This record gives sequence, C-alpha cells and structure tokens, in this order.
Amino acid sequence: MSEPAASPVTPRAGVAHVETVPRAHPAEGGEPRESTARALGMGGVIGALLAVTNVSMGLKLGWWESGSVMAAVLGFGGMAAVSRARGSPYTPLENNLTQVTAVSVGAMPAAAGLLGPLPALMLLGMDVPGVAVAAWSVALGILGVLAAHLLRRRLMEEEALPFPTGIATAELITAMHASEPRANKGRGVWLVVAGVVATGVTVLRDILQRLPGMVAVPGSVGGVPAASLAWGVAWSPMLVAVGMMAGLHLGLSMLLGALVAWGGLSPWLVSTGVVKEAGYDSLLSWLTWPGVGLLVGSALVSLLAQARDFRSAARDLRSLGRGELLPRWAWGWGAGAALLSLGLGVAVFGLSVSQVLLSLALLLPLCAVCARGAGQVDVSPVTQVGQLSQVAAGVALPGSVASNIGVGGLVSGAAAQTGVSLWALKAGHLLGASSRRMLAAQLLGVLVGSLVSVPAYLLLTRAYGLGSQALPAPFSHQFRAVAELAARGLEGMPAHAALAGAVAAGVGALLTLLARGRMARWVPSPVAMGIGFILPAYFAVTLCLGGVIAAIARWRWPQVTGRNVPALAAGAIAAESLVGVLIGALKLLGVMS
Repeated sequence: MSEPAASPVTPRAGVAHVETVPRAHPAEGGEPRESTARALGMGGVIGALLAVTNVSMGLKLGWWESGSVMAAVLGFGGMAAVSRARGSPYTPLENNLTQVTAVSVGAMPAAAGLLGPLPALMLLGMDVPGVAVAAWSVALGILGVLAAHLLRRRLMEEEALPFPTGIATAELITAMHASEPRANKGRGVWLVVAGVVATGVTVLRDILQRLPGMVAVPGSVGGVPAASLAWGVAWSPMLVAVGMMAGLHLGLSMLLGALVAWGGLSPWLVSTGVVKEAGYDSLLSWLTWPGVGLLVGSALVSLLAQARDFRSAARDLRSLGRGELLPRWAWGWGAGAALLSLGLGVAVFGLSVSQVLLSLALLLPLCAVCARGAGQVDVSPVTQVGQLSQVAAGVALPGSVASNIGVGGLVSGAAAQTGVSLWALKAGHLLGASSRRMLAAQLLGVLVGSLVSVPAYLLLTRAYGLGSQALPAPFSHQFRAVAELAARGLEGMPAHAALAGAVAAGVGALLTLLARGRMARWVPSPVAMGIGFILPAYFAVTLCLGGVIAAIARWRWPQVTGRNVPALAAGAIAAESLVGVLIGALKLLGVMS
C-alpha cells in the first residue's frame, strides 16, 4: 500500500526484472469473441466492486486502491474453474483484459473527483446534479485513458520504465495460470471468510444496532473528555483491514498525527478559548490548516524532487508526433471529451472558458508527470498535480474558490486515470496483449465506472452526511484550503491557524526530505500524519491496530500471512463498503431511519 490519497493505493512490488515474465503470443488477432466478452464482463463486475469500495474508503480515509493485482486474482478465481469445466480455458490474455477493464472502472471515483474536489464543492454549498457529475467523470476518464496511450510507447517501449505494479501484475497472472488450481484456493477462502465476518459486524452495528460505532476511551485528555475528542476504537472491519494493508509504518504515522492534533492541540485550543467547544466539527475547522500544511509541504518537496520529470514531460510531448499512437476513432473520442469538459466546466461548475482552456492545456504535461512517477517509483502524484494546477490558475486567472477547485478537479481527475491505466497497460505489454484491445476495454471501463461510482457516492453522502464523522472526506479539505489561499489569501482563517499551517508545512517538507535518505524507515509519513489531523481520532487508533495485527502475524507466520493478508483485507473492505451502500439506499427509501 502506498501513500494515502495523494496517489492510488498500490502494492509496493519493487522493480522486478522484465525478463522474468514470459510473453504470451501476440494478441493482435484477438481472443475469440466469446472469450473477450466473458473477460470484459468479469472485469466490469470486479471493477464495479472496486469502484464502490473506493468511494466508501476514499470518503472515509482518503485512500483508494488501483486494483490491478486484486482484479487479476479475482478474475482468475472467478473464471478459471468455470471455463475449464466448459472446455474453454481462461487464458492469461483474458485475465489481463479482465484486470485492464476492472482497473479502469475502479479508478472512476478518483477520476470523477468524488474523493476530493466534488466533496469540497458540496461543502461550499454547490449542488451538482448527478447526471452532470457522471458526464463530467466520463469526459475526464476518457482524457486520462487517451493520455496514457499517447505516452505508452515513449515510456514503455522507448525508455522501458519499470512500472513496478504492472510487472507484479503480469508476473502474478503468469504464475497463476502456470500453477495448480489448489495453489490459488487459499486466497479465495480467506477473501470469502473476511467478507462474511465483515458483513456480519456491519449488520450488527448499523442495522440491528447491537454493536456501537465506537468504544470510547474513558477519562479525559488535558481536561477535555476523551469521548468529546473521539478517542476510542471503532467496530469497523474496513478500518482494521486498511491498516493491515497499509502497514505498521503508515498506521503509526497516522496515530502520531492524531496524538498531536487530538491529544495535544485540541485540549489547548479549548482551554485557551481559541475554539469554543470540544467537538469534532468545531475543532476540525482549526485543525484542518496544520493538517493540510503537512500535506502541502510534503507535496511541494515531492514535486521538486520530480523536477526531472517535468523536463522529461516536455520531451514526451515532443515525441507524440512520431508514428500512429492512437487509432483515428480515438481522436474523435478525445475531441468530444474535451468539448464536454468545456461545456460542463462553464455551465455546471462555474469555470470561465479561459480557466477550462488553461486546465486542458496543463492536462497532458501534468499527466505525463504522473505517468513518469508511476513508471519510476510506483507512485502517481495525482493530488499534487491537481493542486499545482490550482496555484497556476490562482496566479494566471484568479476567480472564486469554487472555480479554483474545479480547475484542480479537472486536472487531477484525468491524471488519476492516466496513472492506473499505465500500470494496467504495462502488464498487458509484458504479456503481449493488443494495445488497441486494451484501449477499447479501458474506454468501456470508463463508461461502466461512471454508472457505478456516481450513484454510490450520492447514496453514501445523502445517507450519512458529507463532512461528518462517518464520511469526513479528508482530502476535500486540502482542495478547499488551497483554493481559499489562491482566491482569498490569509483572510478569514481562524486565529493562529496560518502560523500553525506554515509550521506544519515546514515539518511536512522536512520529513519528506529525511524520508529520502537512510532514515526512511524511522521517519513518519507526513501525508499519513496530516490525515490523522483531519480524521476523527478513533480512525487512527483502529487503523493502527490493524497494522499491529498484520505486523505480528507476518512475524509469527510469514509465509501464510504474506500470501493471504491482501485477500483477507480486500474481503473485509469490500464487504463493509457494499453493506454501507445498501444501508444508504435503505435509508433514502425510508426503510431505515
């Protein structure tokens, strides 16, 4: 699992040797039509599950999962036995097409801006119709996919960047199809068991109300009741599972942020009268600024460290004129998506024509930066490039807070789809898959993802309340804070918040610099710390508990744990997410109060 929300969550595969992945026979002629249809269908189903999970997990924690490895495992588990029984084996190229489709579907919550920009606009009071959000997501998803294919030849064939997650996915597909079915049954069993347990806990907690949402810590912190500061442990399989996948380092980093924010600063704010009452909402209005400061300071150093990527992006763009990079019909899709984003940006999101044109001009260069990050170090700096575009728009075309958020959402949305598309394409490239077939699958995934993600988002936000402890939407605060600074400067900030934000930005920058050296394993993650400032304290406690459980299990049973923890965590996260969406639907229908 990688840094939260600033990039899609991906397994840290490491840079493997490309030669270890045997190439399949080229698929330019294509799989049989029936095989292609079942691969796309399975990819759509897995992607829909991933999209719902990403909406729920993203609004709660700011994390989202790119899903390449998960889609490959679930695709094999779901299709291999059935296809073998029918006498038509499920091939590695089919499995690749499944993961390509699923990844495109699963990335749509981030591409649509449902995890940051759109919640920020809604918290400002802007009510965007669901149909407009869906159309906006389709436009940005198409632009992101096409950007990935424009850059594919340059980055994968000419420079042969590793794209570690893509290599890991290709190796996994090859290994699964070369091994006995029994070797892969364990993952499926653990996934089902975790899903059943998580479903039971969620039903007992949210429907039957036999379990509390949180068990509060007794006593007080600095004279303030611990329960008022949301210190406790949540009955949430999702939070424990995310902690297991994120690891102990990120869990402890988030807990450290929560200790500083909710254990140190909050009692001081209440005792000095800077904040009138001890409560999540009132304290969050102040703590947002140092929390965002940590995120922005880290993002600034990360972008400066990628200065070479900005220069390389210019060379990438100059290379686009060589050869046919996209089929002719795809250029029409791109032109239509650009026009759709222009129309919606002006008519629905309140951007000026010049702001949309500036965003579109920045889109491909900044997508190239994210592509290089994904290729070299397995991290796509989606949020950072979105905020860079916000700053550029604030300097060149100052406007309202909402329009500035819209600029950031347009760029970061396309960039999110570009990064995950290239991870999926790398796996297909190593397996010898057809790039045109993968392009068609990804565009289909964009359409499916918009139809799944937007309704799930609307159900959850209307049922649980956006910005509440149930759905804090942590990265909406970052987009909003950057937009307010770009549009208004320091006016209107709470007392001492500007100083706290500046100090936190310096700390975030310093920690990011230290993490690039030999002390990396001992340096807390400033991104995770910043999220610890913004989320309720019990989120950090529960997530850290999951990291501790996974660390103990890996020490005690290293072989079994390493193979099964991802499946166990995925089952718990998906089950609680799906039950949460179901409960949201029941609440809106009046079946539940």
